[in-house]
Amino acid sequence: MAKKHLRREIHVEPNHIDHLSAPPKVRSSKEMNFDSLDDFHRYVKDETWDNEFDNLNLRLRYLPPFIVSQTHGQEEKIKPQMNSLNKKFRRHLNHHVQRHLLPDIKKMSGIDYEFKKAGEEMVPNAYGTSSVYKWHFEDHSNHGFDESEFANRDHWNVNVDIESNSSDPYVVVSFKATPVEQPTLVEEMQTTIV
Repeated sequence: MAKKHLRREIHVEPNHIDHLSAPPKVRSSKEMNFDSLDDFHRYVKDETWDNEFDNLNLRLRYLPPFIVSQTHGQEEKIKPQMNSLNKKFRRHLNHHVQRHLLPDIKKMSGIDYEFKKAGEEMVPNAYGTSSVYKWHFEDHSNHGFDESEFANRDHWNVNVDIESNSSDPYVVVSFKATPVEQPTLVEEMQTTIV
């Protein structure tokens, strides 16, 4: 009986990062793929605890919550019109992204990301038989930190690409946080001379 108590999963609230610290000497983050929104959020939160939030390459493929709600969690109840060609589906997906997905990423990472929509497009395949609807969000700001905070750590950019195709209701999210290469003193001098 005592062992049953020990196996309970512990949920820890995400912490908000107020000040940047030096990056870890050894990086353990790598490209990760997820099938669950909860696993994705948990990983983002864990990487923040590990101080590796500035170097992530994550990919998530999941059914959006509004589709799960409509089908009561049964994939066989998914209708053929539940895809990116349907305006109602795109409206609900846009609402989900703006009001839930991006704020949840911000909350779980503990960083004040300021995602701005950089693009939205529908891309048909070469034969015109299917298409992919894409949203692109980016944050090239200081993420709510003072410029003096970046003495210990390089700046980083965040790009979020969201795709939905015309054949099924699954959504693919690509989340990339990449450090920005700071020019060295020699490179700065060379650009000012030229």
